Amino acid sequence: MGKRAIGALVAVLVSVVVVLTPTPSHLSDASSPWNTPIPLGATVDPASGAMVQSLVSAASSQGFSVAAKNWTVPVYHADSSTPRTSVSLTASWAPAHVMSGVPIPSNVAPDPSGDGHMAIIDNSSGCEYDFWQAVHNADGSWSAGWANAISTTGSGVFPKGLSARGSGFALGAGLILPSEMATGVISHALVFSYNYTKAGGPVAPATESDGRTTSTGAIPEGARVRLDPTLDLNSLGLSSWQKTIAKALQQYGMILGDSGGGITLYAQDSQSSATGYPWGDQTYAHLPNSLVSHMQVMAVPAQFSPSIDLVPTSCASFS
Repeated sequence: MGKRAIGALVAVLVSVVVVLTPTPSHLSDASSPWNTPIPLGATVDPASGAMVQSLVSAASSQGFSVAAKNWTVPVYHADSSTPRTSVSLTASWAPAHVMSGVPIPSNVAPDPSGDGHMAIIDNSSGCEYDFWQAVHNADGSWSAGWANAISTTGSGVFPKGLSARGSGFALGAGLILPSEMATGVISHALVFSYNYTKAGGPVAPATESDGRTTSTGAIPEGARVRLDPTLDLNSLGLSSWQKTIAKALQQYGMILGDSGGGITLYAQDSQSSATGYPWGDQTYAHLPNSLVSHMQVMAVPAQFSPSIDLVPTSCASFS
């Protein structure tokens, strides 16, 4: 075989390796709950049946969907050359009024929904900056109802809450990425919201909760749910992208991270990516409601009263 032929073969093999390499969650710590597969023999909660019925009810009322263009998270990337700025924090309950040292690229824009979510990953420092109700003001300054920062090499969980989600989870944690849908491999747990988040506090790994539901079958934020791993996905008539997500739900599951309508998974907001999704230019993509009855709620830890506090990091300063 000539050198040119060998070179071509090597190029093909390299491209195959690239395609088959799993794309990890934004949070790269292998021990993170987001990056840990669920063992096949893991314990299912004794009350799983009742909790799954609440999921079925949520899907029946508002569907089982993937938010891709609204009520989700745009993700932007910064580096050491990105200008740093200060962000005013305007929520009445905010324990600080300014977050300083935030890299904000010129092309960023928050999600157009009322939550105004936005995440910026600084590739040079390994920091993620999360925003809730972010606003680019007319004078060029930035403000947000709340914002916080976390290391991208940690657990993906703010240790004492005060995240931009209701649960203490980083916005990058559990997102479906365009690159993952392109390769057909998701190698981390997904974050989800639904109608009936349970009152009484979170369960680990969540560190806060906005749950208000007291009815039987409500699920606490932080609980992990999987699709029955024995379910034959090839028998369900799923599209290729639906099967990609279903496989992730069997292997890694989904972790309850927020209150919302129906059952909603979250994809990186398409406004922040040049790579399209296989479902096309849709605000929401939909999974079959029939999958929900095959869900299993894994053993749920005890709920607890969280200790909410702003934990300093090297990523930004607060005042």
